[in-house]
Amino acid sequence: MPHILMILASERFRDVEYIVPRAFFEKNGFKVSTASSAKLSTGRFGYEVINDFMIDELHVKNFDGIYFVGGVGSTEYIQNEKARLLTEAFFVAQKPIAAICAAPRNFLHWGLLKGRRATGHNGDGQFPRLALQFGAIPEPEKTVVYDDGILTASGPEASEESALAFMKLFTV
Repeated sequence: MPHILMILASERFRDVEYIVPRAFFEKNGFKVSTASSAKLSTGRFGYEVINDFMIDELHVKNFDGIYFVGGVGSTEYIQNEKARLLTEAFFVAQKPIAAICAAPRNFLHWGLLKGRRATGHNGDGQFPRLALQFGAIPEPEKTVVYDDGILTASGPEASEESALAFMKLFTV
């Protein structure tokens, strides 16, 4: 079965956006590993994860897809060159990539969503402006959007739907 890499913020990832997708992945036989910029990640509501890897230890050849967990802390990767290069390597290798909630903002800043439809957290009303600024086509009213190898999801309310949509990318 596929091996999914879930990327967590070191602090303030959205707990449900990790717990629910991981449960769906594992229930369906997927292997799951976690990585972060810290060995211990702490969610917004206190859920703790001891990560399997540090972000700088990862190689695309060891995984079949990458899923960025959201939450306000997830934007710590906007300026993280290793995270950007790793995600680009997944895309070039035509392996599924996904981000939920605030995490699609990393993809915007990295140029991965240029010319692509995307959704993401819009509680601050800024997602459409940011998407347009970085050349993406904003669809903030949608909970999950898939466009040319990249899946984006709006937030905690899309945890189940995004996990199910992401798993379907491995059967195409």
